[in-house]
Amino acid sequence: MGVVVGGLAVLMGLVGAGLHAVNAAAGRTSEPSFWLMELAASVAYGLACLLLRATDANWIRLLLGLIGLTQGLALFSAELGLLTADSWATWLGSWLWAPGYAAIAALLPLLLPDGRPATRRWRPVLWLTCAAVVVTALTWALTPYESQDFPEALRGETNPVGVAAVAQPVIGNAAGVLLVAAVLAGFASLVMRWRRVVDVERQQLKWVLVGYACTVVLFGFARLLPGGAAGVVAALAMLPLPLAIGFAVMRYGLWDVDVVISRVLVYAGLSALVIALYAVTVWLVGDRLGATTGAPILATTAVALVALPLRSWLQRHVNRLVHGDVDEPYAVLARLGDRLAAATTPDDLSERVLPSVVEQVARSLRAQQATIQLRDGLVTSYGDGPVGRSLTVELEYAGERFGRLTVARSAEFDDHEVRALDQLAAQAAVAAHTVLLARESQRSREAVVVAREEERRRLRRDLHDGVGPSLAALALHVETARDIAPDDPDAARRLLDRLVPRLNAAVADVRAMVHELRPPMLDELGLAAAVRELGDRLSTGTTTVRVLADEVAGLPAAVEVAAYHIAGEATGNAVRHAGASSVAVRVQELDGCLRVEVVDDGSGLPDRLTPGVGTSSMRERAEELGGQLTIDSGPDGTRVIAVLPRGAL
Repeated sequence: MGVVVGGLAVLMGLVGAGLHAVNAAAGRTSEPSFWLMELAASVAYGLACLLLRATDANWIRLLLGLIGLTQGLALFSAELGLLTADSWATWLGSWLWAPGYAAIAALLPLLLPDGRPATRRWRPVLWLTCAAVVVTALTWALTPYESQDFPEALRGETNPVGVAAVAQPVIGNAAGVLLVAAVLAGFASLVMRWRRVVDVERQQLKWVLVGYACTVVLFGFARLLPGGAAGVVAALAMLPLPLAIGFAVMRYGLWDVDVVISRVLVYAGLSALVIALYAVTVWLVGDRLGATTGAPILATTAVALVALPLRSWLQRHVNRLVHGDVDEPYAVLARLGDRLAAATTPDDLSERVLPSVVEQVARSLRAQQATIQLRDGLVTSYGDGPVGRSLTVELEYAGERFGRLTVARSAEFDDHEVRALDQLAAQAAVAAHTVLLARESQRSREAVVVAREEERRRLRRDLHDGVGPSLAALALHVETARDIAPDDPDAARRLLDRLVPRLNAAVADVRAMVHELRPPMLDELGLAAAVRELGDRLSTGTTTVRVLADEVAGLPAAVEVAAYHIAGEATGNAVRHAGASSVAVRVQELDGCLRVEVVDDGSGLPDRLTPGVGTSSMRERAEELGGQLTIDSGPDGTRVIAVLPRGAL
């Protein structure tokens, strides 16, 4: 709604200015004329409306747009009345400027900056101000032209809805007193807000207060000056407050600023081109078709035909100027989302998504170079050439830092560009995090394949070089015993006696391999009892291992094996390397996860620890199931905590 109203305000103001140029060229002028004031107000307040995105300040945005729209309609109607001699158009132009004029002086200061009065106590003042705006508008709308200081009466025209009683001095004085009271109340409200707030909001209201004060002062000067000079000063009075609001937006973040800034430029450029086309068409064909009949119709048709292509052409060029690309950031983000969806492998993500991200960042900030560096060592850059200054922001997602975004260029970065970089980094972090997860997932799959093949190689080596030859030799000896048994039973018996220990050793080797695959204690006793047995086995004369393990039913086999090995590795390290006198092992289910905790009172880990096979093995076992392992060590001992999702497969 606000974009439409703001755009119409600018458009009507520029169309009215075009009609004024046409009338002036034809000698249809009238004095005094405040067309310049209405043009300045419609454009300034319309652009201020377009500058603000729809946030909690919706009412302020709409009010700014309506102020600009009433001024633009007043200018358009007045000039159209001159062009066509239409009495109702002239009537609209004679009073439609008044409500916006009064709202600027009385209503805006009461509602800035968030669209609500300061407190509930100011609600009556709000109603008083609204009444002042309405009364001012009605007074000008109903006052006969001959009682006004306006050119309609000089042309001999009459107000079609004029009421003689409204022209009485008492009515005019009462309306003036009401408006002055509303202005004073609005100014007091703005000052009180400014004195009460602090920090950034105080700076915001300071600029709004300065802009409002300049507007009121210029209004007062305009009332004291004659004819043409009054129109110029009144036009200047329409500029300070919108400029102050714009400065507060850009410098202190009074309201959010979005791609609508580019829309402002598009609307302004399109409106200027439309007005120029309209005026040129009316001027060229006015003599042939008639300035008041055929020419406006033909001009309107021409404008309707070229408006849409002109708008598309302007939007592309303004986007390139504002955003560094023919598309707006939302379109770029949508395109990045499509590329994320289309990528099927980590290499696709790295080659298609990250280059697009850094390219868009560089273009948006007009940087010579942009670089994303992920924690796994992947570096993606865009641009080259001499750079003098750089900015670096951390890429964070879900509270985790996983990379950095660096942009560099020859010029300094201002505060607005720093905030823009933070916003771009938040968007880039999502894509970069997706790439990182995909690469880590690919590496994890490769590690699983490598580990599986290494395990198969070890089993093959153990079977081929150990158990296999032993069983083959035992088979030969058994055959020999079978062959000599009929002739020499005693020799066969002695041979078989020698084979029994070797058979038991082969069985032990097979059991050892099976134990490495999955500890048999888990199948025979369950996880809790197996960990307790493990603690008894690792206890020594100098180290006592105490185990407190809950019976947890329904655990996947992979979780049981990981928990058993992590408990064994952490306990073994405490007993063998930490010199601990006491080790406490706790296994329990907590928040849908299996929690394994091993605490010792040993000497702790060295300051510069190189992770060994045991530590790496524990961490890998936890992470491959989607869990995590934390090690907290100090001079008073070490605590190892593994959290394993019980639903892991």
